[in-house]
Amino acid sequence: MKSKRLVGLLLLMIIFFCSCEKEVDVSLVKSNKNVVVEGYIENGVQPYVSLTYSMGFFDKIDLGSIEYVTDALVTVTDLNSNKTVILRKYEIDTLVGTQTFKFTLYAPEITDPIAMSFVGEVEHTYKLDIVSGGKTYVSYTKIPASPGLDSVRVEPVPGKELEFSTLRANYTDPDTFGNCVRVETLTKRYKKDGYPELFFTSFSPVYDDAIVNGTMIPLSLDLGHDKARVYSQDEFVTMGFVRKGDTVTLKWSAIDKSVFNFYQSLSFSASSAGNPFSAPVKVQGNVSGALGVWAGLGSKTYTVIDSL
Repeated sequence: MKSKRLVGLLLLMIIFFCSCEKEVDVSLVKSNKNVVVEGYIENGVQPYVSLTYSMGFFDKIDLGSIEYVTDALVTVTDLNSNKTVILRKYEIDTLVGTQTFKFTLYAPEITDPIAMSFVGEVEHTYKLDIVSGGKTYVSYTKIPASPGLDSVRVEPVPGKELEFSTLRANYTDPDTFGNCVRVETLTKRYKKDGYPELFFTSFSPVYDDAIVNGTMIPLSLDLGHDKARVYSQDEFVTMGFVRKGDTVTLKWSAIDKSVFNFYQSLSFSASSAGNPFSAPVKVQGNVSGALGVWAGLGSKTYTVIDSL
């Protein structure tokens, strides 16, 4: 008798839970597009700014779907000298693979000697003003002085000595807190592979001195890589190494804390993409009212050749 009651109770529970099923239809509301800023000013180099609109979470992401801001008034002011330059809009057709894409960039007028003489200076602070769509976006950045690296060299990779080397350096951090750097590399291939030879960053492109302040530290640096390129498994495993015969230019750039926070949070966000167990990361931009970064770079470059 008890077994019959138990079976009956189980049947009632199954019917109850099945009857509680409900189809939920969630309407996804498209958010407003935000302006995305990517701007740089480097010691001895003219400023340039790229302006795009943000994309939806489910939007297709490729070079053809990028929407550029083409109606902006962009100015850069050196707050130390009170000099100002207006950046003009350039539309550039670029061949990527077999397709041609149009890129929009804001930079000084190349036919104006005064505009072209506006270059970044160490220990100067620069204000960026952007007016577009009836809105104003403002940002500030400083070009810090860089102590540079003590030495740069290559060392053979154990087990792959005939093919690859590791890029190594020694760095002495100043005895003051708050020093931050960004690392980029440009690789000139001994054996050309048809891919662009540009400055790229690695997975972790920025460092600060929160732990190593005032000390000399040895560094092992991965080569930068093209984030838009699809790599094979073999290429992925070795892409941080220097190939025999290649020439590598290392750019070591001092940056201020707000620029460091942007690149560090951007790196964390990229590494957590697609991971269901990671917490969402908010990218910390430094442009008021917009997304992105206005970055001052106090750069020094070093070139090494891993000779055959």
